[in-house]
Amino acid sequence: MKHDPSFVYDLEIRVLDLESKIQQLEQAIQRAGSGGTALEHDLPPDVLARIRSGEHPVRVVRLHRLMTQRQLSEACGIRANHISAIERGMDFGLKSARRLATALSVPVDIIQSVTPNR
Repeated sequence: MKHDPSFVYDLEIRVLDLESKIQQLEQAIQRAGSGGTALEHDLPPDVLARIRSGEHPVRVVRLHRLMTQRQLSEACGIRANHISAIERGMDFGLKSARRLATALSVPVDIIQSVTPNR
């Protein structure tokens, strides 16, 4: 039986693609199993310091990720004007916090670390 080189090449590419996707899934599972705290270290110390000093975490992380409110809105499914209100101090629930955290690639506890007395 004769082997078609282009067929073998296509299979090799697909295997490499699948291996890459498996690695990404394994990393996501590992982050989820750790409660998301592994992502906290993805933020530089100055970003975390700004959040601790009282700046709104959604705004700080969004700007660190170089995202506009509209881009964040598209990524998380929350309207841009709602994101603007959240950044100005409007209360938001856990469901919104989870959506924002996922879109910003941070743990939910970072997003929920809003200091009430600003």
